[in-house]
Amino acid sequence: MGGSFDPVHTGHLIVAENAREEFCLEKVLFIPAGIPPHKKVFFAGAGERLEMLRMATGDNPFFEVSNIETGRMGPSYTYDTVIHIEKEYPGSGIYLIVGEDAFSEISTWHEYKLLIQRVVFLIAPRKIGRPLILPGEDIRYHYIGSPLVEISSTYLRNCFSSGKTVKYMIPDTVEEYIRRNGIYGFERA
Repeated sequence: MGGSFDPVHTGHLIVAENAREEFCLEKVLFIPAGIPPHKKVFFAGAGERLEMLRMATGDNPFFEVSNIETGRMGPSYTYDTVIHIEKEYPGSGIYLIVGEDAFSEISTWHEYKLLIQRVVFLIAPRKIGRPLILPGEDIRYHYIGSPLVEISSTYLRNCFSSGKTVKYMIPDTVEEYIRRNGIYGFERA
């Protein structure tokens, strides 16, 4: 499961756990983006996003956090990450958990024609307000039977900057870490 995780929130965790259970996954590997070609700005550094993910996932033995992309120099392409995972876990099937909005843009991804041959997509429902557009290629995918959780990292950052509560939207340990380290506009505690 890739993403910016800026910050990680309960929507990410709910989708990951539902995908793990529904598709009998041995583990869910959370991979925060390094330098993605589709997104240019992060509000928290790579180390901070990794630490927040570790805090959020630490109590689930089926969740693991990886620095595959944040440790890479240059742009982070999902295709390159999948190749790396194939080498690290030979013989394992790879399922890529993505939001419906990202999946609808799969044809814009680097080496997507090669990528779709290597993975099965597990699609998290998102309220995108348009029909899902799939490229003409043969893509293996399944929808995750997960509730629609309309929490976004952008919404949470806006809550932090305006002083609104984020209770129940992110783990308490992550909120404490954000406040203690002065992320998202807070003065360092």
